[in-house]
Amino acid sequence: MAERELAKAILNAARDCLDRSGPYFTRFLSEAEQLQLKGIGMPKGVTALFCGGAGNSEPQRCCLGLFPSYYFDDGSKSYTADESMAEMFPVKAVTFRFRREDTVTHRDVLGSLMALGIERDTVGDIFVADGAAAVFVYEKVVPLIEENISKIGRIGVRIQTGIKADFALPERKYEDLFLSVASLRLDNIVKCVSGTSRTGAVEKYILPQLVQLNGIVCTDVSKQLCEGDIFSVRGKGKFRIENIGETGRKGNLHVKVKKYI
Repeated sequence: MAERELAKAILNAARDCLDRSGPYFTRFLSEAEQLQLKGIGMPKGVTALFCGGAGNSEPQRCCLGLFPSYYFDDGSKSYTADESMAEMFPVKAVTFRFRREDTVTHRDVLGSLMALGIERDTVGDIFVADGAAAVFVYEKVVPLIEENISKIGRIGVRIQTGIKADFALPERKYEDLFLSVASLRLDNIVKCVSGTSRTGAVEKYILPQLVQLNGIVCTDVSKQLCEGDIFSVRGKGKFRIENIGETGRKGNLHVKVKKYI
């Protein structure tokens, strides 16, 4: 029901976008919500773009922007905003600086933001490095952050808006896995990535609700996976179906999977 309501709300917003002749922006969406919305057709004349705040990174949490197509000279229908398009979104970066010998975690940053009463869906990806952490947020909450955060946990911080040149956003890294499976059923795929039997995949991971498909727990052992699906197996990692190749001589499918590192 929630999935249908989200799709319906976005389609209504797309029609309003045409009527108002102006863009519409959602809250930050999870990867599962992004996959769902990429599967719905937009009305003619609307360009849909996903952006996490920085066009050159691969974000997990993104806002969806709906634009009348004439906003783009080339009539672009791309689903990922490039760096110049990212500037059109109401998303800003905030960088926290601290001593390199201090330790600040993703959870620490998120906790400090939530303690201000900031809603989770106004906060995007958080990146942590030695001596700095960066977070993408809706621009409306930037003043609240600047005025109220001087410490993250017990660590004193200095706040800068934007991503500074000496802070490089990390690229998401993967390990390529090449599987040979009898079918694209969930139990077959989990069997391969977990290194167990199909029965073990079902009894150890799927039925105990340790497998998520596109952000939602999935216990349907016969669920068919598709290219682009993201799934995780607790204790084994997170994966994305990258490519479904041809059938081999023995009748098995060759599937390329990317494992998140």
